[in-house]
Amino acid sequence: MPLYVPQILLALAIMMTAVAGIWLLVNARAVARLFRSTGIIEPGPGPRRASRRAVVVALVAFNIGWIGSIAIWSWAMSDDAPMVVDTQP
Repeated sequence: MPLYVPQILLALAIMMTAVAGIWLLVNARAVARLFRSTGIIEPGPGPRRASRRAVVVALVAFNIGWIGSIAIWSWAMSDDAPMVVDTQP
């Protein structure tokens, strides 16, 4: 595997986390509406913008992104990474 592949994978995971996190912040009312059944979180006034499915997809993407970032970073710091990465041009 070329040396740039883990770096690209890490960058993609970070970008996915950032984009999903920003989307969740912009649509915070929809996130609160998703967890309305707990009684602790209540959505504020205003029009409904995002569907329940879109919020769940964004939450899943956010979690996959940060977990993937940690997994890739942990693998890159382990002793197994130099064995897999081809450092010769």
